Amino acid sequence: MKRRWSVSVMFGFLIAAAGTAHAADAICPKPSAGNGQVKAVMTAIQALEKTLNAPQRASLERPFVRESAIRWSNLPVGIVPREGLRLGDLDAKQNQAARGVATAALSACGLKMLDDIRAADDVLKAVDERKIGWDSGNYYMSVLGTPSERTPWMLQIGGHHVAYNFTFKGSGAGATPLFFGTEPIHFSAAGIEYEPLVAQSAAMSNLAKALAKQPGAKLSGTFTDVVKGVVVIPVPGKMPTGGTDTGFPMSFPTGNSDRGILYGALTPAEQALARTAIESYASLPGAAITNPLVAAYESSAALAETYVGYAGQPDLSARGSYVRIDGPRIWMELVVQPAVADNTQLHYHALWRDKQSDYGGEIGH
Repeated sequence: MKRRWSVSVMFGFLIAAAGTAHAADAICPKPSAGNGQVKAVMTAIQALEKTLNAPQRASLERPFVRESAIRWSNLPVGIVPREGLRLGDLDAKQNQAARGVATAALSACGLKMLDDIRAADDVLKAVDERKIGWDSGNYYMSVLGTPSERTPWMLQIGGHHVAYNFTFKGSGAGATPLFFGTEPIHFSAAGIEYEPLVAQSAAMSNLAKALAKQPGAKLSGTFTDVVKGVVVIPVPGKMPTGGTDTGFPMSFPTGNSDRGILYGALTPAEQALARTAIESYASLPGAAITNPLVAAYESSAALAETYVGYAGQPDLSARGSYVRIDGPRIWMELVVQPAVADNTQLHYHALWRDKQSDYGGEIGH
């Protein structure tokens, strides 16, 4: 039985959404205010900047270069300090404006996930004996480059357990890298039940359960984290170092060895589960960002070369359980880890990368 945590949370940027989503809502059922349209996001950023003082604007604005782009992480700020505008430092008016930027860029599902993950961090804050920075306030927003309808730039929103990296007007549609995770997996706060990754974990688990019936779908090896995440260097007896995307550009598996089984080997019902899993991840940014990506990932030609595989327990009930979708462009994975605050519990890490258009295809070596 997984523990249900409880905590009371109050903070400016977070507006909690009542209730827990259902697995049937893996595809976001309603658009956000901006729906990922570049003009809407630009307008929201301009509104935010008007509320900021000069030092705050300087924190928000960063150059669109490799060093800035890869400085995202899934580790708390006490381990990997962040750059950008700290959301916990904003007053009520500024918080409302910052939320306007998130609402313009994300889908309703992506916005709710951001809220829910930040709420989870406040659960952890109450037990943060090591002071490693679990806190809903320790989430940041950055604009890399100059917002434009013609030339490339990025919007980053992230902190512990979420990293949204959206590139606008890049050479490729830019929704990735996109990391998300949760600890606790489910909890209550102010009388509301939360399960931040319910749609994605249910979709990946349903796919893994189907794959468990298929010879050749099980992946070899042991999975302790997402495979293509940030580069973390363990230090015995101390906090790890690294923790940013210094491994970019990644290399990915080729051939047909140990990648699971091809989409074409699945039954029509199982194929539908694979598409639902893809769309549960792709539903997080606004539709204008991800619609062209989903069209590319789910084209007949792409699906014919897409592998799906799993390891560990298909119901995600044990550490080391792992599910992956690996296509010509798509890389989506979810892993079950022991929780950090209480290692008798579990938590999730998940990652979506695009082999062609991470950072909009604009960041090289």
